[in-house]
Amino acid sequence: MASILVSLLYYFVFIHVNYASLATGQLVFPVPSGQYAVAHSTLKLTDDSRVDPYDPNHGKRNVMISLFYPIPRYACEQTCPIPYMPTITATYVDAFAAQYGVPNGTFGAIRMQVCCKPSRRVVKDVGKFPLVLFSPGLGGTRLLYNVLAESLASAGYAVATMDHTFETLVVEYPDGSFTPGLNASYWDPSIPGRLESLLGVRVEDGRFVLSQLGRKDVVQKLAPGSACGFNTSRVAFYGHSFGGATAISALMNDTRFTGAINMDGTQYGNQTDVKKPALLFGRAEPSPHNRTNDASWEGVWRHLKGWRRELGLKNSEHLMFGDVPLFLKLSRLPIPVKPIIGSLDGERSFEIITTYIEAFMDYVLKGRKSELFDGPSEKFPEMVVE
Repeated sequence: MASILVSLLYYFVFIHVNYASLATGQLVFPVPSGQYAVAHSTLKLTDDSRVDPYDPNHGKRNVMISLFYPIPRYACEQTCPIPYMPTITATYVDAFAAQYGVPNGTFGAIRMQVCCKPSRRVVKDVGKFPLVLFSPGLGGTRLLYNVLAESLASAGYAVATMDHTFETLVVEYPDGSFTPGLNASYWDPSIPGRLESLLGVRVEDGRFVLSQLGRKDVVQKLAPGSACGFNTSRVAFYGHSFGGATAISALMNDTRFTGAINMDGTQYGNQTDVKKPALLFGRAEPSPHNRTNDASWEGVWRHLKGWRRELGLKNSEHLMFGDVPLFLKLSRLPIPVKPIIGSLDGERSFEIITTYIEAFMDYVLKGRKSELFDGPSEKFPEMVVE
């Protein structure tokens, strides 16, 4: 469950075959439907206090982030389609996927729509929005969760997604430089202590990013014209797969994190009791992932002493948690990928997942309780609540 990159690439192979326009044009995600328009930026952060344990040259630890932040719709002067991922990253992924017959240029043809010209008079207040961090699955890239983050930002949250250097296939920086990931075999979960050690590094990445986002000078690089940093005393953290384990572990190790979501990820590492809200977001029939069949979830559940819920999405598989569902819908993906995606309609699953994530963030960061977590929902019968 930890490694998702190969499955993602397999998934994209079929996207190209069945969405011919990618060969000659672009696949463009729709504008998010929330209250706000969303601006986007990226930034390379360097932690001078840490030597990267995976860097053969023993350099300082770098963390690449994307920030999606809300802009009132009246203050968005222009919306633009931008590349879903940068050039070198797209080239790496294309090269990896070529063995499956994916033509060059597939990944570079995907676009997402963002507010590319926000009014500076509203950007100065960007720090008022609640902050949320995101961590991707092992071997995955933050970029394959862009639209999920953008959707949450459109509901009034500043969302910072991060890559974990030397683990992701490639991490590309704004100046065009890049860091390739280590061989995937290095992250073999059967190697004693390997993923536990990585989890510690990831948690420190999250804590470092959080501290940086509290600084006015850093936020001004991400949102030119902003007047302050973000409030980092009450922040939520969500993640997919190993990123979900990262989120829960961070919740247990830093008081600034006030709530966390683990989306379908096995939990690793040492655990301590925590009285803060936590959500284990798994799968229901016919391919369940929950406390009854994952001992790590049952173990972490005993340490969650505050508000806690376990969700199970019916007819879903591991890669349903991200941008994959919308790709499915837009590309008219055929049945062969059902084992890794599930049979639930892509647009519908994206709506459900984003709705429940937003409801959790509303509770943790805004104090708004939702009936969605009280039990079965007539609006979303696909969800099981425990």
